[in-house]
Amino acid sequence: MRRPLVALALAVIQPATNMLGAQSLASFDSIAARAAIESARFADRRVAVADGYRRVGTDFPGMGEHWLNPDVMMRGAIDAARPTLLIYATMNGKPTLLGVGFVAVTRGDSEPTSLPGWPTAWHEHSGLLSDESGAGRHDTPHGGTHVWVSHVWTELENPDGRYAPDNWALPFARAGLRAPAVVDADAGRALSLAVGGDEYLRAVLADGGLRTTDNADRIDRLIVLARRAVDSVVASARAAGEIRGSDVALLRERWRSLHARLGAELGPAVDTLLATPHARHAMPHGDRP
Repeated sequence: MRRPLVALALAVIQPATNMLGAQSLASFDSIAARAAIESARFADRRVAVADGYRRVGTDFPGMGEHWLNPDVMMRGAIDAARPTLLIYATMNGKPTLLGVGFVAVTRGDSEPTSLPGWPTAWHEHSGLLSDESGAGRHDTPHGGTHVWVSHVWTELENPDGRYAPDNWALPFARAGLRAPAVVDADAGRALSLAVGGDEYLRAVLADGGLRTTDNADRIDRLIVLARRAVDSVVASARAAGEIRGSDVALLRERWRSLHARLGAELGPAVDTLLATPHARHAMPHGDRP
């Protein structure tokens, strides 16, 4: 299931050196700080829509929704006042701006080493739904076109850092809970099952060809049982007024248990499909396994 991101990117391929000169992460920090101020006007998503932003892809448990401005992407520039992407998630029934993003495109084996914040603040997208779940292909699709994306969490603090693509505080925020200082992907993904991540998981398994008409009932039952267990943890945390360390441990165990049961049902392909999103994307090609 291909997304518009790569298709649009094909029209804006240019050498990375034409975008920005070599700059440090500190320089990118300056861009991010300005973007946090400049993007405040997009808190009202109607303003974003009027300015040309359109949603691409799905709602990711650890990233929310990507809203892309094709005109900005076509220019191929990094503009703090007008980022390429806006990141939204529905919180309490209302679209909420959580951050911004920038996009760069390269062709062949070259990497955008002149980008500010490279490689720490960047990861690669293949443009597939399965890419976001960890199962993305990295065999230079679309004639060797690479789409590099940087997320900047301007409104929701990310326990893994401002530029980490996946923010596992997001499922906690969606559930109305304050995230602990340290949140790992397993605990975050488990909690996401209670706030829409169950539907996302079904879609990922279907997109990867593992959830079929023959096994959908069995797979869905495993997901429903896991969600019920997570709902219980959430209810307990709300009653206590906070997420405790024991709650996080339970969430982590619930996800790992679901992962194991899906693996027993669907085979080892599940391990690739449910790998931690983006774990390898920020690594230069030469450093990847």
